[in-house]
Amino acid sequence: MFPNDPEGAASELTLTYESGVELTARSQWAYARMRFFRHRLAVFSMIVLILVSLVAIFANRVAPHGFNDQDYLNIAKGPTWDHPFGTDLLGRDYLSRVIFGLRTSLWVAFFVAVLSTAIGTVIGAFAGYYGGTVDNLLMRFTDLILTLPGLAVLLTAAAFLGQEAHKVGPITISQPVVIGLILAFLFWTGLARIVRGVFLSLREKEFVEAAKASGATDIRIMLRHILPNCIGPIVVTMTLIIATAILVEAALSFLGFGIQPPNPALGSLINDGNVGGLGYWWLVTFPGLVIVVVALAVNFIGDGLRDALDPTQRIRA
Repeated sequence: MFPNDPEGAASELTLTYESGVELTARSQWAYARMRFFRHRLAVFSMIVLILVSLVAIFANRVAPHGFNDQDYLNIAKGPTWDHPFGTDLLGRDYLSRVIFGLRTSLWVAFFVAVLSTAIGTVIGAFAGYYGGTVDNLLMRFTDLILTLPGLAVLLTAAAFLGQEAHKVGPITISQPVVIGLILAFLFWTGLARIVRGVFLSLREKEFVEAAKASGATDIRIMLRHILPNCIGPIVVTMTLIIATAILVEAALSFLGFGIQPPNPALGSLINDGNVGGLGYWWLVTFPGLVIVVVALAVNFIGDGLRDALDPTQRIRA
């Protein structure tokens, strides 16, 4: 049977249906899912991140003690059976404080990722689709944000805005939200440039011209026809933003410009433990290890998603 023989192909298809074998077409999402689950390190990292997130979400039930409960008989003690992560200089269980600090840090990181992804996607989509004056204005604004010294802006904004909650009318914005807004203001630029590049390459394609000819509006074309082709880069960049936000928030809290007490955060816990020096090594080691584990897990998940969502990848049956 020759591959270019139409009669042979028809007879083979007929025999397939007669034998009761059903032919099912796989979507691109199915192929992407298969590629991701073949990336063992990414799957393991996803399991770790889910477990860590569940521990953070149910911190009130998982933590053995309250994050401010004091044990006056065990002040500044190393890891023991009752306190696996030891206690701090005030006798507070450090495992409980790490769990509650993990909840705060993860919440800020996911908030930053969602907000910066939304901002970057909108700005990049409009700049890439309309081009011309709109593109120049939006991209020059993006370049302006990129030229700002990131660390100086973060420290200054956090010092003036992030030290306490703010009341805007009837709404009270908590301090973690303020820190998240500051970080999101600087983290959207890279994604905006990526989305703009994809929109520039796709807006002249035949399927976009066909949608325009059929009378589709610009918003429908961007949302329905072009944006789905950007999901891969957007998702991968979002995972990288999560990892970066965790590290930057921890750095700000460590420097004393991030999450302030009584809100626990991993960076502030490291800062508290740094006061004791090497004599209280557990106060720095355990929060630092949690940050490393979470950041590595998110990065490995992003690596797996990048390979899975790459349309040039092929899976051999």
